[in-house]
Formats: sequence, C-alpha cells, structure tokens
Amino acid sequence: MFPAIYYLCVTAIAVLLVLMILPSVIHVARQKNLFDDHSLSRKEHGYGIPRLGGVAFCLSIILTSLLVAKNGSGLPMYDLYAATIVLFVMGVKDDLTGVHFHTKLTVQAVVATIITVPGDIRITNLHGIFNLYQLSYVQSIFVSVLVIMFIINSFNLIDGIDGLAGTLGVIACCTFGCCFILTNQTALAALAFSTAGALVAFLAYNYSPAKIFMGDAGSLFLGMLCAVFAIKFITIKEVSSNLNLQTAPAFALAVLIIPTFDTCSVIFTRLINKKSPFKPDRNHIHHRMLRLGLTHMQTTFILCFTNLLFIGLAFLLNHADNQLMLLLFAAILFMFNGVINQLLRVKAKLVFPVGSLVS
Repeated sequence: MFPAIYYLCVTAIAVLLVLMILPSVIHVARQKNLFDDHSLSRKEHGYGIPRLGGVAFCLSIILTSLLVAKNGSGLPMYDLYAATIVLFVMGVKDDLTGVHFHTKLTVQAVVATIITVPGDIRITNLHGIFNLYQLSYVQSIFVSVLVIMFIINSFNLIDGIDGLAGTLGVIACCTFGCCFILTNQTALAALAFSTAGALVAFLAYNYSPAKIFMGDAGSLFLGMLCAVFAIKFITIKEVSSNLNLQTAPAFALAVLIIPTFDTCSVIFTRLINKKSPFKPDRNHIHHRMLRLGLTHMQTTFILCFTNLLFIGLAFLLNHADNQLMLLLFAAILFMFNGVINQLLRVKAKLVFPVGSLVS
C-alpha cells in the first residue's frame, strides 16, 4: 500500500506544479508576444500560440525530483541536473530566437556525453542485435551517445501536432514506470511517474485546440528523459529476474516506436530526395495523416493506439530473438507507412479530376 501511495503523491505533486506554473507561462508569453511563428508554411495553426509549455513541465519534474530523488538512490541526479540545465537553456533559446541545427547537435552531444560518462547511464550489451553482445567501454559510450541523441531528436521531430508528443510521452513514462516498480527501482519509477503526471497536466492545455505548445525546451527534455529510462530499463533488466522480458532492447524500442519510426522515415525520405536530413518539411507521419483529412485528435489517437499495440506485441513475444523482433517491427511499420501513402495517392486521384473540372 505504501509504495502505491508514494507514487500517487509523486504524480500528484507534478500535476499540481504544472497547473500552478503553466497559466503564468501562458500569460507572460501572451504579454510579451512570445508566439509560435505561424507564418511558416509547415505550421498547422493559423494563429499565434505560445511555445513555452516545456518550461512548466520541466520545472515541475525538476522540483519534484528534488523532493523525492536523492543522489545515490540509483540515479546520478547531479549529472542529470547538469545535462538538463544545458539542454533546457538551449531549448528555451531555440523557442525564443531559434538555434542553428549545428548548435543543437553539438549541445545534444554534450548532454549525451554527460549522461553516459560521469552519469554512467549507458548501453553495455546489444543482446545479439547486429550479432553484437557485450560492448567495450569506448563502444558503449559511442553507441549510448548516438542512441540518446537519436531519441532526443525523435521527440523533437514528433512534436508537430496538438497532444501527440505529450501523449506518447505519457505512454512511455507509465510503461517504463511500471517496469521500474517490478524491478524495485523506486527512484526511477518516481521520476517516470512524475514525468507522466506533469505531461498529463500539460496536455490539458495542449490538446486541440491547443493553448500552448511544448516547444523545443519541452520536447528535447522529454526525449532526454525517455532515453535515460530506455537505457536504464535495458541495463537493469540484465541483472533483474523480476520482470519476465527476454527481449529488453526490442521492448524498449516498442515503447518508443512511433517517434523512432517517424525520425527514421523522414531522414530516409529527405536523403532519397537529396535534401538535408536537418531541413524541416511536412513529410512526418502525422502531417501525412492530416492530409488524409484526419483531425489532430484523430491522428494523435491512432498513432498512440498503434504505439500501445506494439508494446502489447512486445509483451506477447517477449521470448523471441531481439533481431527477429526488430525485423517484425520494421515489416509492420513498412506496411503501415505504405497504407498511408497509398491512401494519399488514392485521395489525390479523386481530388484532381474535381479540381480540373472547376478550373
């Protein structure tokens, strides 16, 4: 009973802090005209919306962690705070004035290095993926930095419509939080549930019609936390038998499958079209679903439900080989992406004749 009350209190504190901070952030943003640049062609909204929502839930999570998580409790909190400050400052600057992608990548590399080297949060075993198992220290650092940077950017890129990144974050944090409870990782579970609580409160203002956006400060911070949860889950599962999951890397990927897939898809598409992988466009999966005529809420629901299905599939096939699981995920996502593209082609063929008759 005590642990349940503890996690409930942690979540409630995070919720209350966001509900206290966020209205003030919205008020200040409106007073100072700190709006999203809706003149950009890739924006979905025709009116200015504050994009500093991440400030509220970042502060909430930090304050909550100061109350419930101490250094030495299984988490290198001081190192995480250092990484958070660096990433948060850069994210706020990007929300207010913009930051070049070279600077963003450099800062993300610094943050990932802080987490992996002094923080010692890193992947030490690939469990047969690419026929690799135990990694050397240098290999572990290299792989972990790349994974952390990738996940950070995946949440930054998926944050394109109302409620999507926040809801995917809630799903990821609650899933990892439950896994941490089963492996007796109290500090990690508390951090995961406080993050989920902060996001739930934020989503009350972010679901369509959105009153505020997460912004880069929020999406980058959320991506960093999910990267930490994923890596800690994989490494903890290696030494814990409390959780009956044999495919920890594949399961961690299933939890983050939609942001991961979207990032891989847009990068591949940009490279195929001989464009910079860092140049923004409207080829994200949520943009293509909106072009089918779906609303923000419908698109968010479909993608989040799909994410939950992958988590369920990972549970059902938890004794399978990691490489086999990854191939299965890739095949399903390939078909899912193909269905969306085919529907777009069908819609274009149906709309074109009508337009030609009118013109």
